[in-house]
Amino acid sequence: MDMLKGKIDKEDINEKNQTSVGMLEAVKNSDANNYVFQNLLEEDKVKNIILRNDGLYMGRKQINGKRVSVYARTYAECLKKLKQTRQILKKISQKHEDKDYMLYEWLAEWYETYKMRFVSLDTSNKINRVIREIKNYFKNQTLKSLKTLDIQKFLNTYPTSRKKEFITLYFNACLQKAEDLNMIDKNPFKAVVKEKRLNNIREGYSLEEQKTILKEIKGTELEPVILFYLVTGIRKDELKTFNIETDINEKTKTIKIKSEKKRDSKHLFREIDVTEELIALVKNNKESFKLDTNYIYRELKKILDKNKIKSGLHRLRHTFATNHFYLGTPVKMVSAWLGHETVELTQNIYTHIDRSITKSDVLALYANLYFLPK
Repeated sequence: MDMLKGKIDKEDINEKNQTSVGMLEAVKNSDANNYVFQNLLEEDKVKNIILRNDGLYMGRKQINGKRVSVYARTYAECLKKLKQTRQILKKISQKHEDKDYMLYEWLAEWYETYKMRFVSLDTSNKINRVIREIKNYFKNQTLKSLKTLDIQKFLNTYPTSRKKEFITLYFNACLQKAEDLNMIDKNPFKAVVKEKRLNNIREGYSLEEQKTILKEIKGTELEPVILFYLVTGIRKDELKTFNIETDINEKTKTIKIKSEKKRDSKHLFREIDVTEELIALVKNNKESFKLDTNYIYRELKKILDKNKIKSGLHRLRHTFATNHFYLGTPVKMVSAWLGHETVELTQNIYTHIDRSITKSDVLALYANLYFLPK
């Protein structure tokens, strides 16, 4: 029991950094323990324990809103660990219940514990912007005193917009987690009147708009990076992790992109086919690839505003997809380059295309920068 106590204390101290509870010390598989197993089996009725190929038993269970995974050499040990783990998390949850957080305190803890390590940089920035908006409005509000009416009045201060959608999404998720952890009796967001979601129009720049953009950036420090965005389809901040020295394979004519998306807290990588001309463009303009992505966004926006073109660096990514539609590239290939989880996501972009544009039009504008599959 002293060993178990030590484990509990360690979990208690590090609770903010835990996403799942790891292995507890195993007990010997004796007749006595088998007797305990029988009692636990009747009490818990746990069915989600499987025998893995490596001979270990793995148990999984949702406890206080957390997915818990434990491992053991026997079924009895695995079942016992799930019960011990539940007791640990119950103790942690009790600590949350006993404390009346300021709303801004819980927002910060929710982000650090449940979001920061598991979302892309772009999503992380969106969440932090939402948190700032909420903190500025609810300066001295406690979590438990927050009412549905308070939230509704707050949301009513915003016009219908994508920003309002993000506030609704993340504020609701934060409060739902508080309910899951028994920090509040009920999520007050559940009774809020939510507006219909805006249609997410995935629209690239028209051929004429592309011509204007390329003309405006000609000979400037922006030209190499804007062209790079246009012919690789990378996301805005994926440029930050692109390393010219290590991420270009001249032999296979591919570039490696570290995705903003994560799996099990680790970034994913994908390869994009490129041309010799694009590789030469990159290698001959290394300084341009050191530009800050926010600076690139602001400078491009100035050009777009000047020419009365709908702004957005992300539209370069959609333009990449639609240009490949005109070039006749297979959608599966484009989807892989974009890092989409499904082909359907890529096909949604193709709902806003100009069918009068031809392959020759794109080739005339970009020469040999776009990769063409054989």
